[in-house]
Amino acid sequence: MENKSNNVCLPLSVNLTKSFTTDETNEKYILNFLQNILPSADRKNIADELRKNYIFSKIKSKTKRNIKLKKKYLTSRKRLSLGLGKITNRNGLKYTDLLPLHELWLKYIQSALGDNFSFDTSYKPIDNNWETINNQLIKADFHGAKIAVVKSKCPSLVGINGIIVQDTKNTFRVCCTDDIIRTLPKESIVINVYLHKLTLQIYGKQLTVRPIERTVKKFKNVFTLKL
Repeated sequence: MENKSNNVCLPLSVNLTKSFTTDETNEKYILNFLQNILPSADRKNIADELRKNYIFSKIKSKTKRNIKLKKKYLTSRKRLSLGLGKITNRNGLKYTDLLPLHELWLKYIQSALGDNFSFDTSYKPIDNNWETINNQLIKADFHGAKIAVVKSKCPSLVGINGIIVQDTKNTFRVCCTDDIIRTLPKESIVINVYLHKLTLQIYGKQLTVRPIERTVKKFKNVFTLKL
């Protein structure tokens, strides 16, 4: 076994190497080497064989691997731990700070209800355009609206008034005049919405839909509602 391993890297015999010399350039060295090693019949094709290009060296893969990094979103637990989407008394919101938001909401609701709607006139269910006003009002976004609770299953909620800072599926988050944010369940309240001199009364049950879904939902005409 030792003799075989020693014979692996033996130098070429003198008969093979004495007939050619090394050159500085690789091409001349290879040509010189092949002309001395190959038989005379194959020496004519040396130049042509060296000019050939291998096909595999030119072929490149057409499919490029686009490695896209997946976007990492915050989980619901992380959002809760960071306090995202929560509006509490710790945020430092004050009732006076929300008055400009209420003015913007009045402009928004005026454009949503149409040019024929006026804050200075009173409307009754027997009016011709009452149904359209009612449907547009229910589908509106109430962030910034000034409301007051007039009826409720829970007597302690009656009389709460303020500006809505968060409108969820089942609750209103209201910043009251005493700068305290309170949560009002929609299912069990009747609210007054104040539009300058005009006051409209809405049952909270009609608004128990997420604001983004409420704009496209078709509401049925219900003439009597109960708390």
